[in-house]
Amino acid sequence: MRDAIIIAVVCVLAIVAGAWLFLMGDDGSPVTEGDVAFTVLAEGNYSGSITERKNFRIRSEAELQELWRMVYTTGGPAAAPVDFEKNEVLAVFDGTHASGGYGIEVENIEDSRAVRTIHIVHTTPDDSCLTGESISSPFQMVVVPASSVGLTRDEREEVVSCQ
Repeated sequence: MRDAIIIAVVCVLAIVAGAWLFLMGDDGSPVTEGDVAFTVLAEGNYSGSITERKNFRIRSEAELQELWRMVYTTGGPAAAPVDFEKNEVLAVFDGTHASGGYGIEVENIEDSRAVRTIHIVHTTPDDSCLTGESISSPFQMVVVPASSVGLTRDEREEVVSCQ
């Protein structure tokens, strides 16, 4: 009889532990699902030394300062403070284009149990647009609540008409 009680208690504890792991993330915080609020930290039409289409996940002040130097080199604005105890920065870069009129934007961010999806829109001017002939390399950096789940992206191309 005593063995049956011990086995029952162990089973109940295993079920409770499993439920806890299912409902909580790797870092012990509750797993949330749905849209994730974000704020724009920086955006622009020239991303300094980052010339390829790339995305970054920044989790520390040191990483942010390194990325900031790559974008603004010397003499640029100072980075706004980010509380990396609670937040992280997601940065999206569109790559280099031979003219202006191109853009990139984080449209929205969604969390699911297993992954955080960043929805990115790349905009391209159509032939009706008068664009500057200077090189452009659009980028955007956003601050989001920190998460331990993996990242994935959903990218959409949109052609903008100027008529």
